[in-house]
Amino acid sequence: MRYLFIYLNDVRIYFNMFKSFLRSMSVSMLIVGTMIGAGFASGKEVVSFFGDVPNIFIALIAGVLVFGCSVLFLFVGRRVKKSDIGEVNGAVFGKARPFADVFMLFNSMTVLGAMLAGTDSLAAEFIDIRPFASIILGTLCAVIAVKGLSGVIKANAVLVPIMIGFLCACTLSAIDFPMKAQSSHINIGGIILYVSMNMILGGSVLTTVHKLSPREIILASAVASGIIALLLMCIMGALQSCSAAHADMPILLISLKSGRPMYFIALPVIAASIFTTMLSAFKSVYDYVLCFFKHKITAAGLCLVGGLLVGAFGFSGVVGTLYPIIGGIGILYIACNAWFLVRTRVKRKVKNKIGKTRIRKRKTQSSM
Repeated sequence: MRYLFIYLNDVRIYFNMFKSFLRSMSVSMLIVGTMIGAGFASGKEVVSFFGDVPNIFIALIAGVLVFGCSVLFLFVGRRVKKSDIGEVNGAVFGKARPFADVFMLFNSMTVLGAMLAGTDSLAAEFIDIRPFASIILGTLCAVIAVKGLSGVIKANAVLVPIMIGFLCACTLSAIDFPMKAQSSHINIGGIILYVSMNMILGGSVLTTVHKLSPREIILASAVASGIIALLLMCIMGALQSCSAAHADMPILLISLKSGRPMYFIALPVIAASIFTTMLSAFKSVYDYVLCFFKHKITAAGLCLVGGLLVGAFGFSGVVGTLYPIIGGIGILYIACNAWFLVRTRVKRKVKNKIGKTRIRKRKTQSSM
């Protein structure tokens, strides 16, 4: 009987470890899915920030920064323990919360508009039916967003691995080996701006995830940052081998180098990448709008209309003009979150120290 108890206890331990691993992988897919939107998966974002022939070593630096930002936002979520980004901003920024809310709303609405515009650009490869394609996909996002964050995480867990596999296959098959010597310079400021822009949208979702242990946070962040670095290296290597930077969606031209079948696979995969990022953006905007309009369907409808208005500026216009602005302001937002962790950590240590001092005084007085 004792051996059976030991065996069952071991099974329970391994089962809990497996559940912990699955939680970490789900969140890592959420991070990757948030970053791999239309701009990333199409290659347009990389060209806008790093030029027509980017240095592939940029990817390694970006991966380290993605890891740091992911850990930061997840630890903020763990400490604040709020399920709404507005409440998180209230805890982090205090009286300055309205400014943070306006920025996050602007960021999420911009990304939502870019994804809706990207949907129409992708559909135009076959037939120009704008804005019906974006309305259909946006409506689907609205339905999932209304159901809550669990629906967003589940959608990312299913779609993101498919997107990762395709992007690796498409870009690696287009790279000419041996690769050319790296001649383009590495702009650290540009990399920080790029990662900041990408992680701000992720931050609005990650800071509402508060059930992960520190070990799970590190694992999820490490897996996500490794995948992002790998995908960036593949895209940058493909851009060096193909003259596709001028296209609205360079990856589509890159996929043609591997043949028409790869091109037709690229279309639904880029659509999936648009969908995952659109989900995160829609959820963020929806949370804000819901504070003012308690009727869920009304709030979702307003989010969709707002995103369509932003998307009217066109995919290249939104990515090339508004994304760098988000990245610049986002650096300050990330710094404030880091200061919040430091500040609350110091307060906690001081509080514990005062508590221990009081206990020692009571013991001393009682002994006397």
